[in-house]
Amino acid sequence: MKRHLLLLIGVSAATTLSACASVDTPDAPPAPVGYASEARQGASSTETAQAGWLPNLGSPVMTQFVEEALAANTSLLAAQARAAAAEARADANAGRRWPSLDLSLGGSRTEVPDLTGALATTDVLSAGATASWEVDLWGRIAASSQASALDAAASAADAQNAALSVTGQTARAFVDLIAAEERLALAEEDLSTRERALAITERRYEQGILSALSLRTARSQTASARAGQAAAADALLASARRLQLLLGRYPDGALRAGQALPAVTPIEAAGAPEALLQRPDVVAAQARLLAAGFRLEEARDALLPRLTLTGRATGEGGQFADALDGDQIVRQLIGGLAAPVFQGGALRADVRANEAEQEAAAAQYVDTVLNAWSEVEAALSADQALAVQEAEFANAAVEALEAQNLAEREYTRGVATIFELIDAYSRRIDAERALIGARNERLSNRISFYVALGLAGLGDTPAEEAGQ
Repeated sequence: MKRHLLLLIGVSAATTLSACASVDTPDAPPAPVGYASEARQGASSTETAQAGWLPNLGSPVMTQFVEEALAANTSLLAAQARAAAAEARADANAGRRWPSLDLSLGGSRTEVPDLTGALATTDVLSAGATASWEVDLWGRIAASSQASALDAAASAADAQNAALSVTGQTARAFVDLIAAEERLALAEEDLSTRERALAITERRYEQGILSALSLRTARSQTASARAGQAAAADALLASARRLQLLLGRYPDGALRAGQALPAVTPIEAAGAPEALLQRPDVVAAQARLLAAGFRLEEARDALLPRLTLTGRATGEGGQFADALDGDQIVRQLIGGLAAPVFQGGALRADVRANEAEQEAAAAQYVDTVLNAWSEVEAALSADQALAVQEAEFANAAVEALEAQNLAEREYTRGVATIFELIDAYSRRIDAERALIGARNERLSNRISFYVALGLAGLGDTPAEEAGQ
């Protein structure tokens, strides 16, 4: 592990230098040894990337909600606006590489009294043009333009990553909503069974068969079940509001999924670790690393002299035709070479700052790649554990239901005590609740797995459009 970390640090340093010198695409950290997903590579991962993973979850309603979120989510809209702004700034910066041309038109009137006291009026009209161009001797302006273009590419990747995030958040919120509905139904069923047990207890208490302890215990359990039902109802409203906010809707909590949790199969393919280098956040980190290299180049070139060419053409006359007469136009060409001499160390400090920012960008790039691999590994291992939990909780729920039915029959006949019946109810509810939780977590983890791979839920097109 220590040797691996040292290797990553070396790659980071090499990336920093290459971004400054040649500004090539930086190398990623070396592919991990023993990558868990390597044992699950296959064509299905490619097919998922092309068609999108949402259909794999078998819920058309979830797909509709994701489509709605991609069109109306405010965070995504903000990310897309930032990407458009960065692209416009890059275009503006690229325009500074070309000469600038300014045109001017003006006029003046002069009134001078003559010897007779009358006013002599003179009208002068002028026209002019000024062109200015800084010759990019050292590539400073080109480096600035390239940095801005890479900033725009990073913002576009951020918007694509935002679309991927919104897709995952919406899908998980929908799954949570289904689970909340199932928990509420379970709580209502629990309340119903405990009210049934209370009715039996009251009847037998009136007959003198049971003691006041049994009656009060049954009443206590019924009250607790009623409180649990209220809590489950409030949790359902909270889940609905979270989904509505993602959809850009008013969060009144009235949204319902109206379906059961979809079943998932084991993960069949995850792809090679190098494929994660195309994840939007990795692409954005790579673009920012390259941009940092260009900005360092720009800061270093700022220490060198600048050559500026300026051309002017002006004309004057009593009429605009005279001012624009080629024979009357005065032409002037100025060339200037300026070099920084003393600015209190500001330029060299700017170089040091850009060097540090490039090191930070290199470290961030490596960290982003490592996190991408880690997220996939975590989702794969979690899927295996959750599959076991789901299967075992399903068995536990079946056995707990049979035990509850048996306890109810024996309690009705007076064989079992109220405490045995309550224990059977509690075990059954706990098993059912745990099963819902396991299915919910496995579905959410599956969504996180697809997001970790950088796969768009509706295919590649929506994510690409988000970055435009």
